Amino acid sequence: YIITSGGPNDSTLFYSLYLYKNAFSYFHMGYASAMAWILFLLIMAVTLLVFKSSARWVFYGGER
Repeated sequence: YIITSGGPNDSTLFYSLYLYKNAFSYFHMGYASAMAWILFLLIMAVTLLVFKSSARWVFYGGER
């Protein structure tokens, strides 16, 4: 993003940077807030999935 400043048609614009631009450049605070909640829920879902599945792929030497 730094080199191309978003590139042609914002092709290198990441979700978090798009969220920031909507909030503080375009002043679409409601839209940016909704985007932040979606990002939060997505991160929480992935985190819970990793925590639930970690017992399957983590092995401690003293356990059987």
